[in-house]
Amino acid sequence: MIYAALQSDTLSWQRSLKFAGFYRGRLDGITGPLTREAAAQWRESHQQLQTRYGRLDKRTEDNLLTLQPLAALKVRQMMTALRGLADWKLICGIRTYEEQDRLYGKRPRVTRAKGGQSMHNFGIAGDVCLFVDGKDVWTPSEGANSIYKPVAALAHKLGLVWGGDFKSIYDPGHVQLGELSTATLHHAYTTGSATLAQLLQS
Repeated sequence: MIYAALQSDTLSWQRSLKFAGFYRGRLDGITGPLTREAAAQWRESHQQLQTRYGRLDKRTEDNLLTLQPLAALKVRQMMTALRGLADWKLICGIRTYEEQDRLYGKRPRVTRAKGGQSMHNFGIAGDVCLFVDGKDVWTPSEGANSIYKPVAALAHKLGLVWGGDFKSIYDPGHVQLGELSTATLHHAYTTGSATLAQLLQS
């Protein structure tokens, strides 16, 4: 999901804004002054990161803008370094619960996570892909010649969780902020009971 699409789903947008600590209203799916004020704060926080670290390619920028600012900081730092090595792009940021459910229903299966069970649903995860001559490259994904070696190194250096370290599934293009449980994230995200910063500090 890109930034413009995220804004079009008001309830999902409010959840993201509240989780970032910007939105002070109820999660009612109605765009009002508080939603617009929070949206301006979201844009400003991302613009500050762009100013500090520089702009990247459009696809990466579109996906970075969907991430929680705390996650976007680390992922932008990683992408800036990766772009200095090769044509790496961020190809996925946030997914709404509805998007996740549609992805879960695809066959052959591409994910085991339903809506509310993926770190992407909370705007704290991103997927990267290497492009060569404009075409996406996925292999070799393991071993000494793995194309994901710089992703792993940068994720570890920046304090991000790298999907290649997962025990349940090898997902080397995936990075995320923190190791909070999806149950904890789901409750806070859907009820507005806590921000991401508060969860990370607890």
